[in-house]
Amino acid sequence: MDRSASLQSSRALRVLLLEDSALDAELVTVALSSSGLMLEVERVVMEEEFTHALDGDSWDLVLADYLLPGFDGLNALALVRERYPELPFVFVSGALGEEVAVEALKRGATDYVLKDRLERLPVTVLRALSEARERTEKRQAQEALQALLDERTTLLHELDHRVKNNLQLLLSLIGIEIRHAEDEVTARVLERMRGRLQALGAAHRDLYDGKGSSRFDVSSFARGLCEDLTAAIGGVHIAPECDIENIEIDAAKAAPMALLFNEIVVNALTHAYRERHGKLKLVMRVRDGRLLFQLSDDAFSPEEKNAARQSASGTVLKGLSRQLDADIEWPDDDPQVLVRILMPVQEVG
Repeated sequence: MDRSASLQSSRALRVLLLEDSALDAELVTVALSSSGLMLEVERVVMEEEFTHALDGDSWDLVLADYLLPGFDGLNALALVRERYPELPFVFVSGALGEEVAVEALKRGATDYVLKDRLERLPVTVLRALSEARERTEKRQAQEALQALLDERTTLLHELDHRVKNNLQLLLSLIGIEIRHAEDEVTARVLERMRGRLQALGAAHRDLYDGKGSSRFDVSSFARGLCEDLTAAIGGVHIAPECDIENIEIDAAKAAPMALLFNEIVVNALTHAYRERHGKLKLVMRVRDGRLLFQLSDDAFSPEEKNAARQSASGTVLKGLSRQLDADIEWPDDDPQVLVRILMPVQEVG
């Protein structure tokens, strides 16, 4: 199928022709018809007629002379662009110098043809219509894509809202259970569960309130976690010191990584600090595709190291480390390092 047939489909091409010369209008119509285009041409001369035609009907193409009595092509172009930004507009004039032609194109004209070169008009018109159709199809595709994106974004926000509400409900229920716990051991277990849920909530907040659901700023999360947990210990002073690189990872690792880091830091604060004082030095960096997460102080006693290692939530840590393919080390040969975690990680670029 040739271009003219594909552009026309089964209906005639509706052309609004702004031309004060009846002879020139006839020549333009003949030039277009000779190419096999089916046409419905409406000729207007005055500004009022042109404006009324624009507002009253839909058009496939506007052809306009440049100079008319009491009106001109640039004003006509401005009217068209104001109402129909994508409607093809071609000047057909015998008085269109190079400077004027350039100015017309800058203002949004699709193309121009001189009246003594009307044999070029069909090709120019077909090209203008083809380009307009491509722009329309592209715009419609973009609008459809944007509508889909808006729908997905709305669903994501709704899901985010529900998750936050459900987490808050669980935290409230656990708080009630803690207040009614029959013994201190049960209360401590519930406190640990509340801490894990709070870590999940913090990861979820960072994930959906930051750069989007595909990226998790693990460095910001780890820094905030250490600061929050050390500040929550009343009446003591454990100062967090962070040596952390900016690291973003895939969102799929956010939940298990948040739980693992929370478990390690809580365990360290609970068992490895004699009389609850000292510095909590956090190091986090990526080298050769492996993430290092390390907690240290100026020095830990063998008793502190052993208490942290033996009192760790073994089953929880083992499950999380398997999920992340992580190695957890409690080095005895380095008194400054309490725990070191190494895991493969692919940063998000």
